[in-house]
Amino acid sequence: MVLVAVLLPNLMLVAVLALGRYEELVLGGDEPAAEPPGRHLVAVPDLPPAGSAPHGEAEAPYDRAAARRRHAA
Repeated sequence: MVLVAVLLPNLMLVAVLALGRYEELVLGGDEPAAEPPGRHLVAVPDLPPAGSAPHGEAEAPYDRAAARRRHAA
């Protein structure tokens, strides 16, 4: 019983992967798929460290009235 519980999932995984490879072979998966036009990745710069102010500006002191005026977007 334990042998079936240990080996059956592995055998099923191998069977599914083999069927996938067979499908690629039958359907002609040798040629690479064309890239969709206009899709390009863009690098996003890292955020500055939490303790430093952006562009050398000093951070404004905490203003309780300003905090009350801000609303969630």
